[in-house]
Amino acid sequence: MRQKRSQHTKIRTKNKSVHSMADKKRGSAKKTATPAVPSKPATSTTPTGATEIDLDLIIEDIHQPRKEFNQDTLRELTETVKLRGVKSPISVRPNPDKPGTYIINHGARRYRASINAGLKAIPAFIDTDYSEADQVIENLQRDNLTSREIADFIGRQLAAGKTRSDIARQLGKTNPYITTHAALLDLPDPIDEVYRSGRCTDVTAIYDMTRLYKTNKEEVINWLNLSAPEEISRLDVKHFSKFLELKKQQGAIDSDDQSQQTEGKSGAATDQHAKKQDSPVSLLDSIYHLIKKDNRKPQDLIRELSRDDKKLLTTKVKDYFEEGRNCSNMIQYTINALQDGRFSAKGSGALQLIAFLYGAERSTSFDLFKILDELADQEAG
Repeated sequence: MRQKRSQHTKIRTKNKSVHSMADKKRGSAKKTATPAVPSKPATSTTPTGATEIDLDLIIEDIHQPRKEFNQDTLRELTETVKLRGVKSPISVRPNPDKPGTYIINHGARRYRASINAGLKAIPAFIDTDYSEADQVIENLQRDNLTSREIADFIGRQLAAGKTRSDIARQLGKTNPYITTHAALLDLPDPIDEVYRSGRCTDVTAIYDMTRLYKTNKEEVINWLNLSAPEEISRLDVKHFSKFLELKKQQGAIDSDDQSQQTEGKSGAATDQHAKKQDSPVSLLDSIYHLIKKDNRKPQDLIRELSRDDKKLLTTKVKDYFEEGRNCSNMIQYTINALQDGRFSAKGSGALQLIAFLYGAERSTSFDLFKILDELADQEAG
């Protein structure tokens, strides 16, 4: 008996042929990823090519495990679809509630990108042998390219004469994405060792470390050595960069103050100001801002300091601790220190005040971390 044509007539096959009902019955009972309308009668369940299906005949699976889609990577995929089309067919199954339409098994991102790119149809395989676990298995077992593999590809493209903009357009990525990955092609030895050892595989963190290395070579090496063998995150590099920036700013202040002193500043006020802005105080100011403003944990922060800075910090804080321990008139001393700026509610003065008060307890032994933890626990001034 001749069968009525269904909505499958909206499916466009590469050769425009249509299966007969008899041909369909020749296949095995269990079909696996067969094309919707093969060009010849099927003799096995092996797919021979993809079928183009109108996008308005396809819906997403409401039960699929992936609920969140990264909009940045989806935009990148959309650009590649505009440029090259969909090269890897999606997998669909017949919709039992609406004959002639389909539900996505695999390929929701490609489906969304095709809609965003303005396409009318998408290549697909119809797979009736589907279970809900298949989508979970596919996502769990997906093994993406490593950053180094992406960098090697970029290197080959650059060697072939393509510009970074050409490669970015080809991959649907931004120019900064290409630049950060290309940095892996020529890393300084200490940073290359960090990457190869697995301590840091975040390409952005590696790129930022490389930039810091070019202007702060010794400090970056010291930081990497002091923090070994712990992993380094993008946030760790960001905090270290801020620490270096604060030290640089304080160094500029110190330089200006020294110039002003040579131009004629003298007397007790000048000496006091110089004392406030000397190297140890600058370091204390940096530590204060990293703990209070950037919420750094004292243990992590100390681990990142160079040996000299760690020794300088310990000595300076301990000096105020001992002054508190040996002070004969704590109230008068504190008042004087508040008046001349040695003690304050923030910056180096806050750290010095805490150390002094801990020492004033007499029975308390010096503990740098305890003092820094006290600073971290205080309400921001």
